[in-house]
Amino acid sequence: MHWTIPTTAKLLPGSAAAILATFATVTHGQSILGPPSEANHFIETPKGWAHPKTPWGEPDIQATLNMMQAAGVPLERCASSYRPGAPPCDMGKKWLTEQEYAERLEAARVRVDPGRQLIEQGNFGAALLAGVTDPNMPQRQTNLIVDPPNGLLPDVTPEGKRRALKMGSSWALPGEDPVYETPMSFDFWDNCRSRGMPSSMMPYRYNGGFRIRQAPGVVVFDLEMIHDARIVYTDGRPPLSPAHKGYMGDSRGHWEGNTLVVETANYKEGPPMINLAVVGSPPGDRFPVSDKMKTTERITRLNDDMWLYEIKTEDPVVLTRSFTVRYPMRNDPTYEWWEYACHEGNTIIQNYIATNRYERAHPTPEPPAKTVQVPADVANALAGRWVGRPRIVTIDLDIELEFSKSSDGTVQGKLIGTNLGKIDKPLRDFAMTERKMSFQLPNTQPWAVTGELSADGKSIVALVSSVQGGLPTTFRKR
Repeated sequence: MHWTIPTTAKLLPGSAAAILATFATVTHGQSILGPPSEANHFIETPKGWAHPKTPWGEPDIQATLNMMQAAGVPLERCASSYRPGAPPCDMGKKWLTEQEYAERLEAARVRVDPGRQLIEQGNFGAALLAGVTDPNMPQRQTNLIVDPPNGLLPDVTPEGKRRALKMGSSWALPGEDPVYETPMSFDFWDNCRSRGMPSSMMPYRYNGGFRIRQAPGVVVFDLEMIHDARIVYTDGRPPLSPAHKGYMGDSRGHWEGNTLVVETANYKEGPPMINLAVVGSPPGDRFPVSDKMKTTERITRLNDDMWLYEIKTEDPVVLTRSFTVRYPMRNDPTYEWWEYACHEGNTIIQNYIATNRYERAHPTPEPPAKTVQVPADVANALAGRWVGRPRIVTIDLDIELEFSKSSDGTVQGKLIGTNLGKIDKPLRDFAMTERKMSFQLPNTQPWAVTGELSADGKSIVALVSSVQGGLPTTFRKR
């Protein structure tokens, strides 16, 4: 649904730091400049380096930064490992070792960008179809969230989950058939209203340009995607009255040494807190915010090339506790900043609505239920209804399956539905080998399931996955 923008990427420098220990959150006033350490993400500030100043005497942090360099780092720890065939992931590992980091840097150095090659040939149409995107660069951190220490989003409150169910979204949850009836059926990003906060300040898969501009008493955060510009006043003026709200909030900044600290409140409810295009974010794109949300950002220039960005998000209505994201960005004056072409004449939303209305009025007949031959003990154990609840921090989703056995020893399955609605359709591509099974949920947006019936026949340990990511799920017999 969006244009993708190529950029010129540069590799992050290596580090001479030792293999890492426990991460310590940087406290207010603590210097993060100096030798490589966890506090500065192992990015060195050279001895004798002097922080540049603006003509009016403030720290000069002006830059053209590229959020995309960290786009390969998942929001939650190990989120990218939840896919079929992925290697095991260590939930306690917060950083790559020096060797692992060096190997990834070398792989990035020699990789070929097919989109860039096609652009250089003048074949812009093929470049777009090839999925031109801003190349991400290896990072030492294994995920974006540095607090809570487990690298996971905090639990969402019952009120937050209630609000999530009411949000429009372009993206279906497992076992859900979405209804696109009006432009408001889509999420804020896909109908080009806003990325919201703090999502706007996190790396995406493309369009990751972030310019910082300064003038006396004001700093501007200029964002490439949705062409938002955030105005941060640093002249001491008071915040606006709570009656004045906006999707990007009302920001006030101050300097702690050479670090700009930005406190933002007066958020208007509507956009998701975290957008699905942030790798490793919750599926379904339904992460509400309340007008009580507050964000606190800290941005520090570490040397001539590298900046460190941090954002802490608090929302007592939606979140059971705060969470903090931190990652580095490189200044790249050669970054190609193209127009982000959201416009009212865009026909994609209209086409989705027209197609969805037609499909609902003329449903395609389901293919016959597929049966599989299994041993008698497996058939007896499977027969009945099973319910699984994947870990989706924003919504409690119960997926209900039913397996039935026939007199000839075969088994077939169907999706009864979820607590979002009834489906009652046979599972697609159902297959079993011994106790292992695979199938696809019969919905308009595909979700595949791979799992295994336990030895005692009391659970099915499965992975439910789609382009949105993977969700470990245990089904138990009802």
